[in-house]
This record gives sequence, C-alpha cells and structure tokens, in this order.
Amino acid sequence: MDFWDRMKVAMEKGLDGSRELLGKAKDRAQDLGERGVLRLEIMQLENQAEKLIGKLGARTYEALVKEKRLQVDRDTEGVTELIGEIDGVRERIREKEAALEIAMTQERGETSGQSSSES
Repeated sequence: MDFWDRMKVAMEKGLDGSRELLGKAKDRAQDLGERGVLRLEIMQLENQAEKLIGKLGARTYEALVKEKRLQVDRDTEGVTELIGEIDGVRERIREKEAALEIAMTQERGETSGQSSSES
C-alpha cells in the first residue's frame, strides 16, 4: 500500500471515529436535555402545588373569618376540590421524579459501561 492509500485509510478511520464521537456527544446532550426538561417540569409542578396550597389557605381563612364557621373540613365547599388538585399535582411530581431517577441511573450505567469497555 502506498503513502496515499495509507493516508486515505487513516482519514476514513478518523472520520468514522469522529462520527462515532459526535453520535455519543449528541446522545449525551439529548440525555442532559431530557433531564433538564424533567427538572423544569418538577419545578413548575411544585410551584403549581404551592399556589394550590395558598388557595386552600385562602379558602380556609374565608370560611373561618368571613363565613364565621367554627371549623373547616373536607366537606367545606371548595376544600375537597383543592385537596384533590393538590394530590394530583403531588402524584405528577412523584412520577417526574421517578422518571428523572431512571434517566440518571441509566446515565450512570452507560457511563460506567463506557469506562470499563474503554479500559
């Protein structure tokens, strides 16, 4: 094999290696993006839960002070609905946190797998 043939083979190997490296980098960026989206969604849901809890507090205040009720319970108008909404948001937060944990566990597995295969 002459010099130019060897150079051509070396360049093709270099291009294949670059393609593989870029593919891995793209996958990694996508994983980071997915995790970032999950974290953002969790924060948004937590904010939504805080607002609902504030509404529940306001409804409780209104019932006790403005309506002069002696107590507030689940049967108080508006309370059951708000508690249901809060519970729904909390469940969605748990789901997103579980998805985030899975994504992070998979990443750790892939990272440790890459390290051992590269060694």
